[in-house]
Amino acid sequence: MRFRMPGFISLLLSGWLMVTTAHAADYVETPMMLIGSLYPVPAVLTLPDAATPAPAVVMLHGTASDKNEVGNLYQRLARSLAERGIASLRIDFAGGGESPVSYRLYTLSSAVADSEAALAYLADLDGIDDGRLALVGFSQGGLIAQLVAQRNPEIKAMALWSSVAGNGRGNFSALFEKYYDEAVKNGFARVHFAWRPPLEFSQQWFDEVEANTSLSDMISYRGALLAVAGRDDTSVPYQASEKLLQAAGSQDKTLRILDGANHIFNVLDANGLAEDQQLPDTLLTLTSDWLEDRLSSVSH
Repeated sequence: MRFRMPGFISLLLSGWLMVTTAHAADYVETPMMLIGSLYPVPAVLTLPDAATPAPAVVMLHGTASDKNEVGNLYQRLARSLAERGIASLRIDFAGGGESPVSYRLYTLSSAVADSEAALAYLADLDGIDDGRLALVGFSQGGLIAQLVAQRNPEIKAMALWSSVAGNGRGNFSALFEKYYDEAVKNGFARVHFAWRPPLEFSQQWFDEVEANTSLSDMISYRGALLAVAGRDDTSVPYQASEKLLQAAGSQDKTLRILDGANHIFNVLDANGLAEDQQLPDTLLTLTSDWLEDRLSSVSH
């Protein structure tokens, strides 16, 4: 399998290796840095205790989030997948999580390059079946997953949560209305969030979103597709997922709308991690089961 990115190396950072066990499935989680052409990409590799080459998933986080995702949903998903014999690699995009570079370097194209670096690392890793690679994307990470899958037809399956879907400004219209003039004036805009300090969005991010045709281009995607959305999502309404499935060229398309769920599937409440984790657990089980089914056939 060949992915479109420059050569890179991975570094296992001293002292970062940890072995954990969940239920009946043993797995190893290894934090690392993927070194690409522009900057280091922090990542966590989760390998199941499996005797045969394992399928693998790359997890792509959303706006203003990180590789573990809100409520540690990606960390929890990694462990759920490991129990099913599926490896995973979750990464921080530029400026997110433990990334050592400015958020101004984050664009659609930089995120695609980071994602392809992760896929290339997995494809070359001993113990990974490079014919059974998949993507998981959350919110804007779902948009990045679409762009990556359209460029890499080898992707076998893609699961998207609360995914952005549209050409041009689409679900980002409010950001354009509030911040685009500032980005043009200064080369970047300081975008404010209720849950974290501001992030500096580059004018290039806005311009690439404006030129984006990912929804129209989904006709080229032939892999399996799962879209999960919350019926009460006010950030990216669930209708975006409906449009995404309508546009996709795949013959294997599944849409699940979770009643009562918001954009983050109610994983947090006003006090932090919600006491009731029924909806997040439903999301994790649904996604893990679907990926296990779609990645079950050993490639040749």
